[in-house]
Amino acid sequence: MSPKKQIAEVVRSRLADVAGRGRVLGQALKVRADLAAGRRRLRAAYAQLGEEAYARLRDGEMPSDATMTTFRGRIDDIKSEVRTREAELKEIMTGAVKTPAPDASEE
Repeated sequence: MSPKKQIAEVVRSRLADVAGRGRVLGQALKVRADLAAGRRRLRAAYAQLGEEAYARLRDGEMPSDATMTTFRGRIDDIKSEVRTREAELKEIMTGAVKTPAPDASEE
């Protein structure tokens, strides 16, 4: 076989290897994307379950044990903090919060 044909054969086999690797990588990336989408759906389902359980606990439709009571307390505390922060933001955005004037003693 002539050197040109040998080189061409090597190039062809290398290109076939690259194409095969590209297909494998493409399949792996697709599976990874599918996994990520599945994980997002799972987190969303957990969040919906949690919201439903919280609502039932709050409304007395579901019995509560110490763990659930602790979770409900944590959620209530966080909700209160969020409401406080929202009120602060609203005051800032409406200009109701004034910056204090500098003390004359600081100058």
